[in-house]
Amino acid sequence: MKLNKKIIITGSSLALSCFAAGTAVAKAPADEVAKLGDTLTWSGAEKAGNAEGTIPAYTGGFDKSKIPAGWKPGMSYTNPFPEDKVLFTINASNVDQYADKLAPGTIAMLKAWPDTKYLNIYKTRRTAMATDQAKADIKYNATNATLAPRGAGVLNMHGSTPFPIPNEGVEAVWNHVIRWRGGMRVIQNEAGFAPQVDGSYFKTTITVNFFFNPEFKKGGKTDDIIFFYTSKVNSPSRLTGEIILLHETANQSDHPRIVWKYYTGQRRVRRAPDVGHDNPSASADGLFVSDQVDGINGAINERFQWTLKGKKEMYIPYNNFDMNQPEVSYDQLIQKGHLNPQWTRWELHRVWVIEGKLREGQRHIYGKRILFSDEDSWQVSVHDMYDTKGELWRTQDMFGTLFWDATMHWVQAYATYDLLAKRYYVRGVVNEEKPYEFDQPGVAGMKGYTAAALRRMGRR
Repeated sequence: MKLNKKIIITGSSLALSCFAAGTAVAKAPADEVAKLGDTLTWSGAEKAGNAEGTIPAYTGGFDKSKIPAGWKPGMSYTNPFPEDKVLFTINASNVDQYADKLAPGTIAMLKAWPDTKYLNIYKTRRTAMATDQAKADIKYNATNATLAPRGAGVLNMHGSTPFPIPNEGVEAVWNHVIRWRGGMRVIQNEAGFAPQVDGSYFKTTITVNFFFNPEFKKGGKTDDIIFFYTSKVNSPSRLTGEIILLHETANQSDHPRIVWKYYTGQRRVRRAPDVGHDNPSASADGLFVSDQVDGINGAINERFQWTLKGKKEMYIPYNNFDMNQPEVSYDQLIQKGHLNPQWTRWELHRVWVIEGKLREGQRHIYGKRILFSDEDSWQVSVHDMYDTKGELWRTQDMFGTLFWDATMHWVQAYATYDLLAKRYYVRGVVNEEKPYEFDQPGVAGMKGYTAAALRRMGRR
C-alpha cells in the first residue's frame, strides 16, 4: 500500500511512552490547534484540495439550499446532485491502474467478480458538516481531551470527535466511535440480507434506535454514556422479538459498556457481556460479527493494538443517495456475490489509514484489520479484515450519505463481503422500509433505555 509519507503523523513518542505507563497525554500542540478553522476544517481535515484538483477545497460542507424541492422530514433523501454523471468506471480490466487509490479488499472484490463488479466514480463532493456548537466542542477537545488508562476511552472531552489532530491509532479509532452524528435520537426501520452463493435471499427487518445522550459530558448522572442503542428484530419469525439494549460509554476503563438482551423464549432480560467483539450477529448467517456494526464499535483497544499509518487519497463510497430510493427494489439491489454496483457512488477523498493488530494473548477471529476513515467526517468508509494467518478474509463497505436535517454525514447501508465464502451480508437498506426519523426528546427520553423499558418492549 502506497501512503503519502508527507503527512504521516510524527512526534508521538511522548504519547506512546505515557500510554505504556497506563495514562496517555495526547493534547495537540497549540500551533496545530490554531489551524482548526483555518487551514484545517472543524474535523481536522485539510481544508485545501489536492494539487490535481480532483479533491476540491472544503467550503463548509453541504449547501442546504440544494435540498431537493418539496422534501420534508421523514421522506427518503433524494439525490441533491442529479446533474452529476459517472466520470469513469473501475473494474477488473483497469483496476491495476488505480490500485494505489483503492483498499486491498476493494481490489480483491473487483478481481473476484470480474464480470459484474465495478465502481462508478463521481465528482468528489465534500458534504460532511456539523453545527457551530459541535465545531466549538471539537476545538475544545483538541487541547483538553486525553486517553483513558490503557487507551480504553476518552477523558476531559465535550460533544464529539475527541482528537481532531490525532497522535496515534487508538485516538483515530475513538474519533470514529465518538464522531459527530447529529446529537439527536435516530430511529430507523432497516432491512438486512445474507444472500446465498446462488444469489437467493430472504429479508431480515430490524428497528434500530440510536439516542445520543443529551447529558454526555455535561455533569449528569449518565455523563459518561455517549449514546443509548436498541435493536429489535421484527422478521423473520425465527428471530422475531430479539432485542438488544446498549449503553456505550466513553471511559470504558472505569465504566465498561453495558449490554442487555431480551430472550424471547424465556421472556426475560439478562445482561449480555458476550454481545461484542467477535460474537456473531444472529441475522447475518455467520458473515458478520458484533464489533463491525457501524464500521467498528465497542471496547476497541482491549483486543487490538492500533497504529496510525498516515493519510492517503482513496476511492470510497460517498454520497450514496440513489441506492436507498423506494424506486429501487430489493430485487434490483441484492444480487449474486455483491450489491448491484449500478446504484452505488464512489468518490476520491483523503482517508486516515489505521491498522489494528490482535494483541498477544487475546482472542478474535480477525488477526488484523485496517480502517480507512474519511478525513472530513471520521466515518470509517472501508474496513479490511484479515484472518489470524494474515490472509485477507473480508472487506466492509460503508455507504456514506448525508442527512441534511440532522446536519451530518453518516452511513445508510453497509455491506461485508466474505472473499472465501463468496457471500455477503448487508444491513441498513431502507428502500422498502420507513426511512430515518430524527427528533430531540431531551433528558426525559433516557427513560426508554433501561432494563425495565427493555422488558416492557419485549412483552408488547
